[in-house]
Amino acid sequence: MTKNFTLLIICLLCGISVAIAQNINIKGEVKDNQGLPLPGVSVKVDGTSNGVMTNKDGIYTLSAPGNGTLTFSFIGYKTISQAINNRTNINTTLTDANQELNEVVVVGYGSQKKKDITSAISTISVKDVSARPIINTSEVLAGKAPGVQVFNASGAPGGGNFSVRIRGASSPNGSEPIYVVDGVVVRNTESIDPNNIESISVLKDASAAGIYGSLGATNGVVLITTKKGTSGQTKVEVNMYAGKQQIIKKLDMLNADQYKDLIADEYTNKGQNVPAFPANFTADNNWQDLTYRSANQSGINVGVSGGTDKGTFYLGLGRLQQDGIVYGTNFKRYSTNLSLEQKLKPWLSVGTNIAYNRTDGRTVNDNQSANRGGTILGALYAPPILPIFNASGKYQANTDNVSNPLDDIYSNENHYVKNNLLGNAHAEITLPFNIKYRSQFGISLNNYNNDTFTNPLTNQGASQVNGIGSNTANETFRYTWDNTLTYSTVINGKHNITAVVGTSAIEEKYTNSYLYGTGFPAGIKTLNAASANKQISTFKTDWTSNSYFGRINYGYNDKYLLTASLRADGSSRAGINNQWGYFPAVSGAWRISNEDFLKENTVIKDLKLRAGYGEVGNLPQTLYNSYSSLDPSAYLFGGNSASGYRPANPFGNPDLKWESTKGLNIGFDLSVLNDRVAFSADYYDKKTTNFIFPVTFPTAISGNANTGYYNLPGNISNKGIEFSITGRIIAKTDFSWTANLNASFNKNSVNGMPQILDSKGNNVDQTFPFGGIGFGGNGNNTNLSIVKNGLPLGAFYGYQYTGVDPANGNALYRKADGTITAKPEAADQTYLGSGLPKGVYGFTNSFNYKSLSLDILIDAVTGNKVYNATRVETESMSSTANASAAVLDRWRKPGDITDIPGAFFGGINAAGTTNTLPSSRFVENGSFVRLKSITLSYRIKNSLFDKQGIQLTVYATAQNLWTITKYKGYYPEVNTFSSSSQQDGKLGAPSSTAVGIDYGTYPQTKTYTAGLNLSF
Repeated sequence: MTKNFTLLIICLLCGISVAIAQNINIKGEVKDNQGLPLPGVSVKVDGTSNGVMTNKDGIYTLSAPGNGTLTFSFIGYKTISQAINNRTNINTTLTDANQELNEVVVVGYGSQKKKDITSAISTISVKDVSARPIINTSEVLAGKAPGVQVFNASGAPGGGNFSVRIRGASSPNGSEPIYVVDGVVVRNTESIDPNNIESISVLKDASAAGIYGSLGATNGVVLITTKKGTSGQTKVEVNMYAGKQQIIKKLDMLNADQYKDLIADEYTNKGQNVPAFPANFTADNNWQDLTYRSANQSGINVGVSGGTDKGTFYLGLGRLQQDGIVYGTNFKRYSTNLSLEQKLKPWLSVGTNIAYNRTDGRTVNDNQSANRGGTILGALYAPPILPIFNASGKYQANTDNVSNPLDDIYSNENHYVKNNLLGNAHAEITLPFNIKYRSQFGISLNNYNNDTFTNPLTNQGASQVNGIGSNTANETFRYTWDNTLTYSTVINGKHNITAVVGTSAIEEKYTNSYLYGTGFPAGIKTLNAASANKQISTFKTDWTSNSYFGRINYGYNDKYLLTASLRADGSSRAGINNQWGYFPAVSGAWRISNEDFLKENTVIKDLKLRAGYGEVGNLPQTLYNSYSSLDPSAYLFGGNSASGYRPANPFGNPDLKWESTKGLNIGFDLSVLNDRVAFSADYYDKKTTNFIFPVTFPTAISGNANTGYYNLPGNISNKGIEFSITGRIIAKTDFSWTANLNASFNKNSVNGMPQILDSKGNNVDQTFPFGGIGFGGNGNNTNLSIVKNGLPLGAFYGYQYTGVDPANGNALYRKADGTITAKPEAADQTYLGSGLPKGVYGFTNSFNYKSLSLDILIDAVTGNKVYNATRVETESMSSTANASAAVLDRWRKPGDITDIPGAFFGGINAAGTTNTLPSSRFVENGSFVRLKSITLSYRIKNSLFDKQGIQLTVYATAQNLWTITKYKGYYPEVNTFSSSSQQDGKLGAPSSTAVGIDYGTYPQTKTYTAGLNLSF
């Protein structure tokens, strides 16, 4: 398709001409009063719809009558007009009318001038990153906004598993923000191709997000505005790119001889005879080299826009094809975005926005879902002596439930298809008395289908049941209907008032089906061929909400600003006794720079103090928890099956309500040296209460269904500061340098949780365990992450590792009383660190020299830990799996001094316990500094292009080029042990209580790309 489209572009270029004889071709450059080029300036021929926009270099070309007039306009600059007078070159300079402050910012249910913002809002223009491939919408935010952390827990094709965290983790039920696309609240951004996004606003504090109430604004709000058409000539923009991806790092594992020595040690240390290896186990394979490849990716996006004063249009089309660095994995996306706006009457305008994409991918199980049997872990654990094929030409199976990774890649299947549709239609009526009525109806439809097949010849239990097959299908449909009335007026030139009131109705329906079967005939993979263990399960959910909201903005004399809002939410997701909640917010600002005592100041251009307080909520993520419920179930009576019911949720809680976050924000904005330097800083303090926890009851009371959901006392606190400084360091005609540094520092803690009585009758803090996967080894599963008073949310909790007993090779741990032991007890566990970072940083630099541009983005996190659960396996030395090269320093004989324990087959050491208990041994520094992206672009200037109004820019970009870190695993940017493979229609959901656990994650990639941007 890419080749065909390239041919189409060439044909279009050859066919373009300017054949209007009565017109002349005009070219010019538009600069600001600092001599810098101004991109995006509207250049229009008076009295016509003929107009263009200046490019990134401030250059424009258009055809116009020689006796006409050109008007140059741009937000924040004074509009000027120039007579053409048959000139073919017209340059102009626009005078700064405080452009930055007059920029319009999208806020909830409306927009405001940036200078009138009274709360903590960050804005990002997608044009800042248009010169590099953006696969996932969350990437746009990376390093661009203070207080916003964007991290990718996986390098899987399709953008991996991106998560966004705004000002820390506020809820144990996930800390993702809510997303609002063109005014429609959506579950995620999968429907949107990031290449069709115009701008993003991030509402960070409760006073800004309060207008969204209990929809999930506890974690912030991300407002996305997609591209729209503009009046004037039809404009076509094309972005094409192709590149390569490589694994950032491979781990050092044992070779064949080293592996054989290890196995001998394992059996010898247990007093057992060393078994002989199978006769054909003579290879020396590096399974990582066989599993990973240099992978291709390519993409093309086309945007067509235009219109008249009466109506505009924008059409975006895109195709992305990305191979994964793991053989056999890939991702394809086809997307379209359509925007139409039409002014039917002077008082009536209508419009619609429709976005659709289809994704098709093949992946492999990783992380916890693989259970030691997946490709990623298999590439580490598979013995190097294991041959690829057996004597019959089939993939050689292995023992210890560790996969031959190539068998897993080529014999199994994990294929998914997703269809995502997002659309809205709106009408706006201008009424008397400066009132506007707007009605918008939006829908979101997400359809997901996943087929898996585990070949009976692989090691994942399928050999005993002759193959395993499954199909998961689900669909989520949501509609949103918003109606608002907006009133705006200015009284006596000093009192600016804008008020909005509205209603919002939401309904979401979800359906899911799951099919499973085993016992497949040879060569047949379809589920209808399964002969045993057939399972079918289906379920549906439905929830609704109704909301009423209002907001008023008041400004006096452009000095004193006040914003107040209130939202009332009623939702079926809350308990039947608590279905309504009320969420107030208020914020104010004082523009000191407009006071008389600073008006004559020549250094300070703008100075504004801000303060705000508000309350937002987070609805229960699971439904029907307020009701006791039953599930259909079959029972045996007298040897016959009979239909019946079993308890599904016997502990319904009619008082269940949303989590509530109350937040204070104090900040200021400063612009000096004629806007050459801009600085903003904020302090915030937010507390989440009523957080929802699963509470487990004794099985004797509840049967098998023994979990209920309750609002627990206590709070989750996030306190911090953040700042951003932007400087136009050099502003010359031919050379400019602009830089931005933003940073945020957050302290997270849990306080006020319930206490219990210990054996001595003392009140002690209760711990709530999470993350219970087999990190203890040999069935000694220990919950690694906990929620406990005084600690960060999801803190690592385990034993303090002190080294190795030189006498016997046992791992040693510090007990609570300070003594050293090889067999600690549960009471000896202690806090080991947190996966939540204390500092998040972004540093961008943009250099421009004539037609050459260089853009650099560096990001960093500090203060976080990573639990390297992969090392728990690769350093366990308890089975026939391969091990990390680090175990070359293991204890081997009495008297050895080392920090790596001895090898014991079966995992049980001389003390009768395991050497791989969850401990500080596997907790590592997760801080890093990374060159996130570097892009070099060049605008090709050509007289033929100029005559035809063509702009062509070529670029090369590298992503994740280098990372400075002390972390020993694949990559320090991990989020949770949940799988990055597709689950329930989306990537493994990030958990706030299991952050920073690395367990066989699909490795991250570095990418090299070359492309071009073409417009005409």
